[in-house]
Amino acid sequence: YIRRNIAGQNTAQAKGRRTRLARLPRLSPPPGESDAMTLRLEISERGGDQVLVAEKLTVGVPDRVLVRGFTAAVRRGDVIALVGPNGAGKSTLIATLLGERAAVTGGVRIGGSIGVECFRQDLAQVPADKTIYDCIADLRPLWTRGHIQNHLGCFGFSGEEVQWNTNTLSGGERARVALALLTLRKANLLVLDEPTNHLDVESIEALEDAIEDYEGTVIVVSHDRAFLRELATRVWAFDGDRVEDFAGPFVEWETMAAARTGRRRSELAERDATSRERARAESKRSAGSKRDGAEETRRARRAVEASEHEVQRLEARIAELRHQLADPALYTAGGDSARRAAGIGSELEQATRDHEGALARWTGAMEQLERTAVRSP
Repeated sequence: YIRRNIAGQNTAQAKGRRTRLARLPRLSPPPGESDAMTLRLEISERGGDQVLVAEKLTVGVPDRVLVRGFTAAVRRGDVIALVGPNGAGKSTLIATLLGERAAVTGGVRIGGSIGVECFRQDLAQVPADKTIYDCIADLRPLWTRGHIQNHLGCFGFSGEEVQWNTNTLSGGERARVALALLTLRKANLLVLDEPTNHLDVESIEALEDAIEDYEGTVIVVSHDRAFLRELATRVWAFDGDRVEDFAGPFVEWETMAAARTGRRRSELAERDATSRERARAESKRSAGSKRDGAEETRRARRAVEASEHEVQRLEARIAELRHQLADPALYTAGGDSARRAAGIGSELEQATRDHEGALARWTGAMEQLERTAVRSP
């Protein structure tokens, strides 16, 4: 209830419930879950209030501009969600912000006393061909064996597991090692690139709790919208080669983005109606045109209709999944309700991406229809 209503019309009731929830004692993990991950993110120094500044930043790769004229100031305590379709340039933008890539134009300044630590999507920060124990010992050479074992125990590694070789670890195990390394550096700016990809539900919840208590600044890239709804206080959203800086929580940005999509859909519908009318007028004027030209126009029109049906089907599916997530019974049924909710959330995310793709195909089909209408005599 709190998550659904904290930024809506029932915000007062949601805040009241959140206050009451905060007074309740936390339960200990059930027997058999002693390997659940626990972590705490700390900073070695406070750092300045202005963490990072980008000024008219243009980012690109050969033959393509990914980001054009991006200007933003990151403040201490921000949790920024960087969102956009695959291939938009999120990782390249981050690398440029951190000085790992040169900007095409513009510049980036990182504030004084700001230490940066990255969680990389490919987990390349985990040393190859080393034991988990040695990964920690290399960073903390003065720690005793007990200190190292206790630290790794917080991330689900106990006993002889600390001697496992990093080359043999699963994706989830490597992710937990990466987090174990990240917490040791006590940076005051964290850049997290898809940190939940390999984590189970309990580990994701532990990471959420740690970020909520973290006193530094976070920039996070994730397709896990439930994760971003819990944490993000600000959004950087790709829109073509522009990055919009939305100064509000992720849930508010989602509402705004949905409204914008609705307006664009209306504009497309108007264009569709205009194009249909133009096509009909052209059809009348081109009654004696060649058959192949008429067939091309019919194919384009069928493609428009097929894409319209696909958009409508996906909109209905998205509405159904959101209704399922909003049903309180899903969270009170016990058992693996959290896993079911996560599954529904993942399906909603996939349906949303499919919907964006369907809208793009609809636009392409409309443009093709317009071109064939112009070419037809």
